[in-house]
Amino acid sequence: MPGAARVGWRAVVLDWALPIALCVVFIAAISQVDDRYLARVIALVVVWALIGMSWNLIGGYAGQPSLGQAAFVGLGAYTAILLMIRVGLTPWLGLVAAAGVAIVAALVIGIPTLRLKGVYFALASLVYPLILLLVFTYLGYQEVLVPAHNDNPDLYMSWSDTWHYAALAALFLLLAWLFTTALERSRWRVVLQSIREDEDAARSTGINTALVKLVVFSTSAVFASLAGVVYAMLILVVTPEAVFGLSVSVQALVVSLVGGMARRLGPILGACILIPITNFLDANLGATSGASLLAYGLVLITVVLVVPRGLLNAGTRPLEVVNRVLPQSLRLPVNRRRSLPSRPPSGSRPLVPTHPGDEAVLIAADARKVYGGIVAIDRLSLEVRSGEFLGIVGPNGAGKSTFFDLLTGYQRSTAGRITLLGRVVTHWPAYRIARLGVRRSFQIARPFGQLTVFDNVFLGSLQNADGGQRTADTWAALEAVGLEVHADVGARSLVPAQLRLLEVARALAGRPAILLLDEPLAGLTRSEARDLMQLLRTQQHAGLTIVLVDHDIGTVAAWADRLYVIDYGRNIADGAPKEVMRDDRVVTAYLGSRWRAARA
Repeated sequence: MPGAARVGWRAVVLDWALPIALCVVFIAAISQVDDRYLARVIALVVVWALIGMSWNLIGGYAGQPSLGQAAFVGLGAYTAILLMIRVGLTPWLGLVAAAGVAIVAALVIGIPTLRLKGVYFALASLVYPLILLLVFTYLGYQEVLVPAHNDNPDLYMSWSDTWHYAALAALFLLLAWLFTTALERSRWRVVLQSIREDEDAARSTGINTALVKLVVFSTSAVFASLAGVVYAMLILVVTPEAVFGLSVSVQALVVSLVGGMARRLGPILGACILIPITNFLDANLGATSGASLLAYGLVLITVVLVVPRGLLNAGTRPLEVVNRVLPQSLRLPVNRRRSLPSRPPSGSRPLVPTHPGDEAVLIAADARKVYGGIVAIDRLSLEVRSGEFLGIVGPNGAGKSTFFDLLTGYQRSTAGRITLLGRVVTHWPAYRIARLGVRRSFQIARPFGQLTVFDNVFLGSLQNADGGQRTADTWAALEAVGLEVHADVGARSLVPAQLRLLEVARALAGRPAILLLDEPLAGLTRSEARDLMQLLRTQQHAGLTIVLVDHDIGTVAAWADRLYVIDYGRNIADGAPKEVMRDDRVVTAYLGSRWRAARA
């Protein structure tokens, strides 16, 4: 497992036993609270911590800033209450129904909307709760009273003591906490981190980013719907504005942002700070005074200016304070560095899979790409044989990178056919092509800067079948490029030449049959370029098929077996490097017709 720490007893206590014990203590303590107002505020804190934690899954860990969390809160609330009113269904079963409705809604919303990124996704997600608000208002559910069942309060959650709702919400919060802990301790940690930083680079490792986001989005919706049921039973009167309103989605975001995004404790801390403040202001100044909104604005502005990533991401954690008063032997792990998996003996298994020699492993037939009326790629045909080192060259703007994107699934060809390793992949998405055994690098190095070098390369091995072998392949790839000594440092600390090597290592960790490199020599010195090309030559001798795109025809010609020259989207030369370098069309493409005429 990438960066997974060897779990000691203190880690087990902190991650699993301590949260369960704290939940039990909390329930025991809240049951002794006689002040109904205080108990209600505490219950609201727990409910909003749960809503915030549900948002944190999709907005924090997966990096998709949703403004539509209210849709799932409201659907959960209305599902349970209407089932109780219409068919007499107990809210306990209503919780199950609410979770089911939330999953269906998440699929309906997520499949089209998660295609968007950043602010576009945020704005699109905002539409759904507003639509639901109008729909439920139109259907006549402007004010739905939760029916009282004093004859059987436990079956229908009609508790007179508010602490019961706080306890129920705390159990769901514990479940969300344990789920998030399991996520952080699994390979999903690096998968979600890669998606949050760079989806295109994540797809190049074989990750189905659309599916991962949809799964996390659906899980987030389930926890939000459970919170919605408890919230409805607590407030007793459900209105569209109370559960679908913009303030619900904003509050879900703000409690996570204030506490710390992509941190388990973040939404809990944020709710503990914000919910009591707003309830105090509403109780003393009135809910219509706007005081609570003003308080939210001030807190949010302060956090954004002082600690943009939230209080828990400011560099000081609460456990550090606790550890100052504990003996060294009893201190809890704080900001612990995940130890790297043990390094297996070198040379246990080659990275490059064996492939039958001299057969065509890459075939492009009349590939064409048109943007509107502009022809970027004009019927290019290419055949690459197993174990070959092919250089695709051409001047800037010739269409090399566009052709490269067609081969790797990042763009769809307008016409033509592409075959890789015997499979027609013309319209395959990038992650499927990567899983097939075709890996790539990017024109501008795209590391996952917040991950270690080891975790970056480990991502490339995720599609390998055997879990233990993934670690071995990761170390082997690091050793192949000479980055093993930097395995535990952050990728953002590497220099440009090392970033190029990191991308090669990430690709090699997937044990590819074909390696496609997009201008890997850009930004490198002559010696660095020579070292990289020597590395590629070594991998070619091991059986790897290499396709390298670059505009530096001189350097590529010195190392490649064959050159394929593109100009204005068309192939103008294809053959041995020495022959291609003397081709008049190639000379004209690089130096111009005037230079050729002057030399004639």
